[in-house]
Amino acid sequence: MVHTIGTHNGKFHCDEALACFMLKRLDRFSKYSIVRSREHSVLEKCEILVDVGGVYDHSKKRYDHHQKGFAVTMDSLGFLETTTKLSSAGLIYAHYGKQLIKEILGVSYDEKMIAIFFRKLYQTFIEAIDAVDNGIKQYDGLPRF
Repeated sequence: MVHTIGTHNGKFHCDEALACFMLKRLDRFSKYSIVRSREHSVLEKCEILVDVGGVYDHSKKRYDHHQKGFAVTMDSLGFLETTTKLSSAGLIYAHYGKQLIKEILGVSYDEKMIAIFFRKLYQTFIEAIDAVDNGIKQYDGLPRF
């Protein structure tokens, strides 16, 4: 059986590219193939969907953020006190980020250190991708340079 991660075709965006990268870096998903399509019949066969499908449901491995009324944040999920709406990258990071950090580091750290790494990586990298993908401006007013 071929295991697949599905995302939309056409122009790719940073959020689904990063989401797919993070999933493929996890041992349990490393052998999964990435399928790019907008055809429902193709996507419904994928075990994981990111940035497509109109559904966010972790229990079903569906990670889209485009549906009307979507307002999921790290805070609403109980992970971090931030109010930036999550993109597909943020959704994947929220649910798999700590495991990803553990696997990339490859050495044992206590859960307190993993939580610090998780928070810092979100605040200094992932959150910006979430914000840009959701149309949140980097600053108020006109840029100075």
